[in-house]
Amino acid sequence: MVRINGRGATYGVVWYEEEPPGDSGVDIVLYLHREAPIADARYTPFLSLVTDLSIEEDAIMDSFGETCRYQIRRAESKDGLRMEFIDDPESRLDEFRAFFDAFARQKALAPADPRWLVAACKARQLALSSASRNGEALVWHAHVMSGNTARLQHSGSGFRNRENDYRALVGRANRWLHWRDMLRFKEMGIQRYDWGGLFEDESVPERAGINKFKKAFGGRQERTYDCTVPVTVRGRIYLAVRDTWRRWKSGKSPTP
Repeated sequence: MVRINGRGATYGVVWYEEEPPGDSGVDIVLYLHREAPIADARYTPFLSLVTDLSIEEDAIMDSFGETCRYQIRRAESKDGLRMEFIDDPESRLDEFRAFFDAFARQKALAPADPRWLVAACKARQLALSSASRNGEALVWHAHVMSGNTARLQHSGSGFRNRENDYRALVGRANRWLHWRDMLRFKEMGIQRYDWGGLFEDESVPERAGINKFKKAFGGRQERTYDCTVPVTVRGRIYLAVRDTWRRWKSGKSPTP
C-alpha cells in the first residue's frame, strides 16, 4: 500500500485486488482498478488495456501489430539504444521528474507528483526505466507494481520541437522500451502489463493517437473500478467537506 499524507487526511492507495493492512493508519483508502465496485463505496469506472505476460515471449511479440514489431526490431538492431531498469529508484527521482515534467509542460499535462513518487518508493512498488543513446535520455517510464501486475504510471519522451528523424528515433525507442519493460517484468514473475488507461472518447486526435499507440501492442481491454472508502471519522468528514467545496467551486449548490 502506498501511503500519502494529504492536507486534511491520510490516504492509502492499493491496486487491483490488493487489500490494505489492518493497521494501515490511514483515513481514506483508494482502491484502484478493482474487478467490481465495493459495496456502498463511491466509485468511478476505468477502462484500460492489459498485455498477458504469462505466455511465451514469442507469443507476446506475435500479438503486436506488424509495424510495431518492425519498429521494435529496428530499434534493437540499428539504433544503438541502452535500457536502464531501476527497481529501487528513490535516488533517481529528481532525474526522472526533471525529464518527465519538461515533457509534461510541452504537452500541457500535470507534472509527476513528488509525494506520490516518494511514497511509492517507500512501499517498494515503483520501478523506473529509461532508453538512451550515446548518454542522452530519450524516454523514461514509471510503473507501479502490485501483485502480479505492473501498471504504466508515467511515460515521457524527449522529441518535442526536434527534426523528423529524431522524432522517429524517439518513437521507436518508446516502443522498444515498453517491450524491454515487459520482458524485465516477466523475468520478475509479473504476469500482466497494464497500459495505464484508454480514452473512451477518441474525438480529440491526441487521445485517439495515444489509444492507437497502445492498441498496436495487442492486449485486451479491461473495465475496472476506482473506489474511495473512508475508514475513519476524519476521513468521512474530510470527504464530505471536499465534496461540498468542489460543488461550490463548480457553481452547484449542495444537495439538501
